[in-house]
Amino acid sequence: MKKGKILSAALAAMLVLSLVPLGYAQPPQVKKVEERYKAAKANYIDAMKMYKSARQDFMKFRGPAKRGEVPFDKLQNFLLRSIDAMVAHIELVKARVDITGALDEEEKAEIIRKLDEHRAYLEEKRVEAEQAENREQLREIARDVRQKWLEVRVEIKKITAKVVISRLDRVLTRGEEIGDRLEVRIEALKEEGQDTSELEALLQEYMEHLSMAREKRDLAAEKLGQISSPEGARGELREVHLLLRESHAHVKDMFRVLKKIAGELRDKEVVVRGFGALFAKGNGTVVIDGRGGVFIAGNGTVTVKVEKGNIRVAGAGEKQEGEDGSVTYSGFGRLKVVGKGIHLEATGENLLLRAVGRGVARFSGEGEWRTMKLATGSWEGEVSYGGEANESS
Repeated sequence: MKKGKILSAALAAMLVLSLVPLGYAQPPQVKKVEERYKAAKANYIDAMKMYKSARQDFMKFRGPAKRGEVPFDKLQNFLLRSIDAMVAHIELVKARVDITGALDEEEKAEIIRKLDEHRAYLEEKRVEAEQAENREQLREIARDVRQKWLEVRVEIKKITAKVVISRLDRVLTRGEEIGDRLEVRIEALKEEGQDTSELEALLQEYMEHLSMAREKRDLAAEKLGQISSPEGARGELREVHLLLRESHAHVKDMFRVLKKIAGELRDKEVVVRGFGALFAKGNGTVVIDGRGGVFIAGNGTVTVKVEKGNIRVAGAGEKQEGEDGSVTYSGFGRLKVVGKGIHLEATGENLLLRAVGRGVARFSGEGEWRTMKLATGSWEGEVSYGGEANESS
């Protein structure tokens, strides 16, 4: 029985790009999860050793050079040790799911529920194998176990892919936030009269890699969701794997370009005063007045007006232009506005907001917000960013 290795390279790469800082004190519950993972791993290693030993005994009679009949006790022991290794593998995967920060608690609970069902089935078959009285009974149990393991292996590979996709989401979301901040900083440099042509070209390259990484990630998630049975899953999982590798390649290129941008910014030796950031999510209404950049996604209506700057929109919905120069978008999608004299009003559900630069936001409804300096509050009232309270360079 071979351990599935599909997506291992992509998973390792995403672990390298993890956003969790090192060197901090871990809470007790995290340590308990890590201890469970170590115990599951040790148990898996022991189970595999016993499985390999039983397989060697089995192959003495069933190897290429020997076609003798396997004694009943050797056949039974091989089947029992095989099931033990499968169960230990499932427990190791459960521990890996529990320890990952890429999935939320609801996703983890659903995955673990499915794995527990597979484990329960295998444990029932183990009891049947222990009670078997002849070879034919053992062969029938082995056929059932083999079929179940094909199903479990596909499930495990899908879980691995889902973890990689979730890690990619975190990296790409962080990449979008970085791109938003860079756009505002470059705009500030341009206002000071500095030549930003090289920075603008690099930022465009950065955003193109980000877009392609997101596109490949989305295709991988779509294909993964279409896998419903073990039949044909191998080829489909290979496609998912290739798409995730392509996404990761664009992520690497994205960070390569980011290093160049950082070098260019250091050469400029500029400090953008009064620069802050606001992040919020919730349901209701938000009104923003400021300068810099505002980025909002969700389902609802957005009206935006900017004295000097540009607006970009992606999604499905309707557009209506106002006599005062404002533009109103309704439906589901994303909007980005960068410039001076920004006025934005949004009402809807599942709103996700990022604002960088300097301004004031007024919220009504339910949700939460935080600033760059980690001041937080509920989606109700007024908050300034980039001002005296939340000033950051």
